[in-house]
Amino acid sequence: MTTETEPLTVPAHWDVSKVIPGQLVDHDDVDAAEDDIAPGIIEIVPDRTPVLRQAGSAAMVVASFTGRAVGLTARKAGPPLRWFGHGFRAGAYLGYRYVRAHDLQEVLGGMQKGADWNKVQQVRKSRWRFLGVAAGVTAALNLAGWWALVAGAGMTALDYSWAIPPTTTGIIAATVTAMYGRYRLNVPEIAPGQIVADHDDPESDEPFPLSYCVGAEQVAECVSRALAAEGIGTRAVRALGHQAWGWEIDVVLKGSTVGKVNAAAKELDSHFNIKQGGTLIDPDPQQSAHLVLRLVQANPFDNMPKPTPHAPNSLDISDPHNFGRCMDGSPLDIVLEGLRILGIGVSGAAKTTGVLRDLAEVITACHNAIALDLDPVKDGLREFDGAMATPPIRGNKDCEKWLDYLVKMAKGRQTVRNRLNMGDTWTATKERPAIFPFVDEFIYLSPEAKKLFIELLRLGKQSGIYPIAAGQDATSDAMGDAIADSFTLRIMLASRWDDIRIVFGQGAAAKGFRPDRLVPAQTKDIKNDAGQSYIQGPGLDRPLLYGWNEHSSQAIKLAVADRKEAGRPWFDRDTLAAAGLLHLADGGTGEKRIPGDRQIVVDAIEVMATAEVERIRPEPLAEALADFDEETYGDLTAAELRKLLREVGVGAPVPIGDIDGLTNPRGYKIEALTALT
Repeated sequence: MTTETEPLTVPAHWDVSKVIPGQLVDHDDVDAAEDDIAPGIIEIVPDRTPVLRQAGSAAMVVASFTGRAVGLTARKAGPPLRWFGHGFRAGAYLGYRYVRAHDLQEVLGGMQKGADWNKVQQVRKSRWRFLGVAAGVTAALNLAGWWALVAGAGMTALDYSWAIPPTTTGIIAATVTAMYGRYRLNVPEIAPGQIVADHDDPESDEPFPLSYCVGAEQVAECVSRALAAEGIGTRAVRALGHQAWGWEIDVVLKGSTVGKVNAAAKELDSHFNIKQGGTLIDPDPQQSAHLVLRLVQANPFDNMPKPTPHAPNSLDISDPHNFGRCMDGSPLDIVLEGLRILGIGVSGAAKTTGVLRDLAEVITACHNAIALDLDPVKDGLREFDGAMATPPIRGNKDCEKWLDYLVKMAKGRQTVRNRLNMGDTWTATKERPAIFPFVDEFIYLSPEAKKLFIELLRLGKQSGIYPIAAGQDATSDAMGDAIADSFTLRIMLASRWDDIRIVFGQGAAAKGFRPDRLVPAQTKDIKNDAGQSYIQGPGLDRPLLYGWNEHSSQAIKLAVADRKEAGRPWFDRDTLAAAGLLHLADGGTGEKRIPGDRQIVVDAIEVMATAEVERIRPEPLAEALADFDEETYGDLTAAELRKLLREVGVGAPVPIGDIDGLTNPRGYKIEALTALT
């Protein structure tokens, strides 16, 4: 059945000219395959718009326009406020950098010396003065503007005319701040204070200074570009971290060598725009393509605490003692026993006032060590006079004499060591201390003195005599022989390139040992790299910088006075006797008196008891002692015996009655000797 329908009610505003008349087809009369209209009827809904709906639409329209206006207002005001906030924060950061002169510090590469500090202080003061003047000028302009409004515009002095100039100034400042904040938000990769340069182009490979970097990623990019500019390929460059003195960067090379990086160190300094010698290299001994770069922007030892001298006789040479600090923050601790030490550095590198003074301060505070101060041309370690075993030894003649004495002592101690069953090496005690002869300005020794020193260097270890030498270069001509590698601890301060191979060995420079790039002091205020060194010795094999303690001369003099009062150990009598140098014990030749010990009293008592005598003259006592212990007393004369016994408290010979066919000669009584034991 088919029913055609006509619209019952059509609103007047409808356009029905293009309406296709529809019809309802009975489902039963049509094949199911042709059924594309759902069964049912069409219901025409009459047009009945509610009055409430119309009223609600009007209200919603009003609310919509109001909300849109508020939203648009907020959206329009939000960005300027955000720009202002960001600009204010960046401006505050820049202001802090400005008044603290951080830009100047970056140009200087950090405050490494007093002159740098003075420059920064002057710039800070001048900038504060400029800010004060600028604030005064701004206040004056505002005052002038207010006066112009009152005098020229007819406004009164007490109405709002006073607020117009500062308001205008504030608006200008806020506008500039917002504009700067907008710029900062548009280029977030450029931090405040960073210079905008060609390196900001991500497509560029041009190197740029390290001071431009504000994060680890930029530092890695900076290093990568600098190495590439020198033809050094890399597989990976990664910043390990930032230290107070600068950056540490891990580098894996590609198609290049550590030696090539070392050869380009000066050019890398320039690319990074850091101080001369600021690019330090630390190769990995296990991986030839792996190294760590250290980029030094400030003195690693600026914040080292001032050292305090040690108490008299409070140390032992077999213990580790602190002499400074490594650039990585670890302490520089060294055990002195067994070390023969060489220090090389040009004038102004702080050999004497740094390295030698530090060593002498510790050695003269040890209860089982003594030291001698030899210098053929200069003043050496004169501030330690009184704590040394002898007065300062100056001039080649005296240096030759004492080096000869020391060689004899080294040979004599071989016998003493065996007799006392010390073992393979000398055991240092208070009674038989180790001996540390300091020889400053070694290159100025006479050929004979150099020959004696070299002999002492080769004999001294087993005998507990440990030479310490210092000089400005280490060539065989200067040293007298190629002996630099005979020293067990080698220290190089600011030095010549030629000395690196001689002191540290072949290939040391390629491994990162570059004392030739250290800068010696210019004056006492411009210290540069004075007191900084590379070291090779037991447990010290990495090319790191080490800073030595800086003892003041006045502090040393006070410590020496305390050590003199407390008493210091001296040459032991066994050594002097074995070396045939007992005459040194009483100062008869002008040397400083070297007290003996009371063993001679015990031996004299034993000799007299064996001979069953209660009184004896000096001459037969000296002969009896020589028979008793030829090794110790073989060269002992009666005069030397009298002086030794007087030294240990026996006193001068006294009348002992008729003896040996003599009438009341002078000699010694056994009861007087026994009273001292």
